[in-house]
Amino acid sequence: MPREKNEVMRARWEFRTSKRMAITVLVAMAAYACGGSAGSGDTAATTPATTGAPSTDSQTTSPSAAPATGTGETSPSPDTTVAAPPGFTYKVAIFSNPTTDNPWAYFDTEPDVWNQYTLRPTLPSLYGSAFPTFTIVPGLAADVEPPKGAADGNRWVIDVRMQPGAGWSDGTPITAHDVAFTFNAVKDLRMGGNWFAVLPMARPDDPQTEEDEAYDGLISVEALDDHTVRYTWSARPGLAQWQFGAAQAPIFSEAHWGPHVAASGDAGDLYAVSGIGAPSGGPMVYEHREPGAFVRTEANHAVFGRGDVLTSYSTGGATSEGAASWEVGDTSGEVLARWTEGPHAATAIYSVYDTQDAAVLALRDGEVDFMLNPLGLQRGLQATVIEAGDLDVISNASNGFRYVAFNTRRFPGSEPSFRQAIACIIDKEFMATNVLQGVAEPLDSLIPPGNTYWANPDVFVWCDGLSMEDRVDTAVRMLKDAGWTWEVEPQWDADSQDVIPQGEGLRGPDGTELEPMELLAPGPGYDPLRATYSLFIADWAHDLGIPLRAQPTGFSVIVDRVFGPVDWDMYMLGWSTTIFPDHLADFFETRNDSATTGGLNIPGYSNPEYDRLAHELKSATDLEEAAAIVREMDGVIAREVPYIVLFDTPTLEAYRNTLAYPATAVLNGLHGFHGLPGSVNLAE
Repeated sequence: MPREKNEVMRARWEFRTSKRMAITVLVAMAAYACGGSAGSGDTAATTPATTGAPSTDSQTTSPSAAPATGTGETSPSPDTTVAAPPGFTYKVAIFSNPTTDNPWAYFDTEPDVWNQYTLRPTLPSLYGSAFPTFTIVPGLAADVEPPKGAADGNRWVIDVRMQPGAGWSDGTPITAHDVAFTFNAVKDLRMGGNWFAVLPMARPDDPQTEEDEAYDGLISVEALDDHTVRYTWSARPGLAQWQFGAAQAPIFSEAHWGPHVAASGDAGDLYAVSGIGAPSGGPMVYEHREPGAFVRTEANHAVFGRGDVLTSYSTGGATSEGAASWEVGDTSGEVLARWTEGPHAATAIYSVYDTQDAAVLALRDGEVDFMLNPLGLQRGLQATVIEAGDLDVISNASNGFRYVAFNTRRFPGSEPSFRQAIACIIDKEFMATNVLQGVAEPLDSLIPPGNTYWANPDVFVWCDGLSMEDRVDTAVRMLKDAGWTWEVEPQWDADSQDVIPQGEGLRGPDGTELEPMELLAPGPGYDPLRATYSLFIADWAHDLGIPLRAQPTGFSVIVDRVFGPVDWDMYMLGWSTTIFPDHLADFFETRNDSATTGGLNIPGYSNPEYDRLAHELKSATDLEEAAAIVREMDGVIAREVPYIVLFDTPTLEAYRNTLAYPATAVLNGLHGFHGLPGSVNLAE
């Protein structure tokens, strides 16, 4: 070998060795943290409202919070000595800063879990999800189940009766006019994000399919009288559109928000309005936000259903006794939970800590009673927490996933072969077992296995089960077959069990040379698992000659970079998903492109065949039919890979044993129900 070539290889090896040393440091950090258990993502997809305490990473989606300061110090504790009504203070830790106090914005441009935790418990809905079974149950609706409606000419009409005794926290009644106002505000200001899912409107400018003149959806919502609301659809709505969509959409007070909507030229104007003190129809009223320090909510003692006795059964049924008496589903099974609905807490204080380590230590030291955290409790700190003596630790299956996404709007993310080669080179089993030390569970499907009815154990996996040598050889062959070329082609070296030489001068099928790329990922203070994972992905990409640099950074930095803008290459985040997996449509349908419509299709993925399946899923009225469509959609994304689903972990949570929850066994953990601020009580 010529001397100059040998020097180049040695320099490359020294760089590679130093990089692996950096990786080793983060691996050690991950080992110490033992993987902050993320039962769900930090971005939130639309999640149905729940009885007592509504829910929604998104993904969770999906998908913002302020970057960690990196100081490792806790934020100042709020003054909790202010006058409060009788009751106790529910002290909660969060470790990222809520970015808005506007509940409209939280459903659109700010759809992260940190805003969700504090804002969703203020919003009422006609229907919600029973805790802990997720059975659809009445909220403000007088009809026990969402009515199916009937055809009216070429339209489909559904009338819903509302409870006449429901009111806002300011004493004014909640009426059908508020429901209609909410729909019209979303429609007139063209709100996006999660609004696309919960109020799926039929707009004339929607992309059309070959089979349909327009995308079916919600045409109008109107108040027939104070307590009857009419939904008119372009066709019979599917489960995703109605039962799991519009029927569970949040409702806003027309009296309070009407003037603000009227004065807004666009959604951004409305989102700039503070929601502090706005009338609440949920168990809590949003009272104060001190950015970077805390959020305070107070009990809404006027919330409808307060004092009702709720019961959930193992067979999926649920009952309510009190102001709203109803029975839903099969109640022949064992009682899972029975409780008197609150709120029982006078105040909830959400204290912001710079890192999850600091939040866990605050929990151990008695500063807070519960930690709301999509990443769960760090296993490395579990023993320390238990040693405190007054904390209980619980574990639940997750309903979320952590993933890496590509910008498919531009080269090289626009090339399926590029995305597929990256998917091939990532060894999820190695990462889960050897690097993350068994804490993480490798995932391949967009439906987590804990969501058992919808889970897809047979989804396609690129290079499944291959050795690293075979992964490298296969990825190189995939790129070559698609027309990619190198100045120096990567080769597997059997003696060193490594790629020597690494690829250099990689060019796309049209001859375009790859420019340096960036993989945005949460930093180690937020999630050491993803911080570590991102470095390994970048290292494997370098093997193939892809100039990818991992960039661990603040969570909100990533969200600001990718949700709407297109100036990014790859990112890594997580989603908290819903029971009904219509996120497969919301995340990848062309009409939901975040850059053009404000939807949750962050990668900008576009596939007419997939759009057809998304339409079918949204229109499906039968669960078995929907499940078959979901599996087909899951397979398309697995092969096309705008996302690579990576892993998740069980949800570990700890709470002070002076608290009592209706139950603690629930998919995605208590954080999926926002810590139940409307139901939590003091232990007897």
